[in-house]
Amino acid sequence: MAFRPWRACSPAATGRGGLPPGGPEVDRKTFFVVNPHAAHRRTESQWPEWRRQIQDVLGAADYALTERTMHAAQLARDALSRGCDLVVAVGGDGTLNEVLNGFFTEGVPVRPGAALGYLPSGTGADFARTMGHHERTIEQQIACWQKGRVRHLDCGEVHFLATTGEKTRRLFINESSLGFSADTAEAVNRASKHFRGKLPFFLGVLRTLGALRTPVLHVVIDGKTVHDGPTLLVAVANGRYFGGSMMIAPDAEVDDGEFDVIVIDGMSRIQVLQKIPKIYSGSHLSEPEVHAHRGKEVHIQASGAEVLLEMDGEQPGKLSADFRISHTTVPFLC
Repeated sequence: MAFRPWRACSPAATGRGGLPPGGPEVDRKTFFVVNPHAAHRRTESQWPEWRRQIQDVLGAADYALTERTMHAAQLARDALSRGCDLVVAVGGDGTLNEVLNGFFTEGVPVRPGAALGYLPSGTGADFARTMGHHERTIEQQIACWQKGRVRHLDCGEVHFLATTGEKTRRLFINESSLGFSADTAEAVNRASKHFRGKLPFFLGVLRTLGALRTPVLHVVIDGKTVHDGPTLLVAVANGRYFGGSMMIAPDAEVDDGEFDVIVIDGMSRIQVLQKIPKIYSGSHLSEPEVHAHRGKEVHIQASGAEVLLEMDGEQPGKLSADFRISHTTVPFLC
């Protein structure tokens, strides 16, 4: 599916970013949702130059800056409601997650046919790795946008307990995991993000190992119990990577209509350290403690202990959780 050229889609009259309405019109309207805090505020310093380059090639680049948690979802929803045809998330995987959630209201697309774009500028860039975009320069990214190629991607939908305790619902595009990986994500998000890539996540792993837990989890996939016992982590994956380039689900495809579910049995600290290199390379599936499954619906609950849930690099809540492939795909501008 081709995605035709753009015109500016100016933000509401808030005075935050963007250009005034009334510019020259072509076929499509676009809007950038920029997280200035991404990559330890490097995104804030890089965005003016990126915007200049985008405007030089593609015309007006209207935008707004996020100010709080889930603000990106509201900015995306508002832009789509104003008639924007393309909304681009500028930041990390968490920013992309929020923008994705802005595309839907109670599972219904806000603007059917509108496309989601991504300019990765975060700590891990795991979804960009899944899509093969993580090493693109801004010039290469703009050239790809010019081609206007759209791929319809699966979304995961999760019903879980928010950190405040109430039941909630959220979409994800790359992966959602729990246990050791969610504890590590929380450690990474609490720490300084002066570095990008593997290092912040490896440091998070070391911090989490100091208080290693292997809770008893019950995992059901498409109505069948596949695991019930001490657990290091469970990853419900649409994409292949998590945790700053760990290839947790090497066989996952983002548009095949199923999750790849990776369950890792409880381990000692020494065993975890021994297995981590294999998870980075994607060669861990042959390990006896690692179990790979596929399915459309996943239910996970814990026995007793509180178990955190991670979603596209953020930590929004805890178990129990029900996952399913969303009935609505999202058009993604590649």
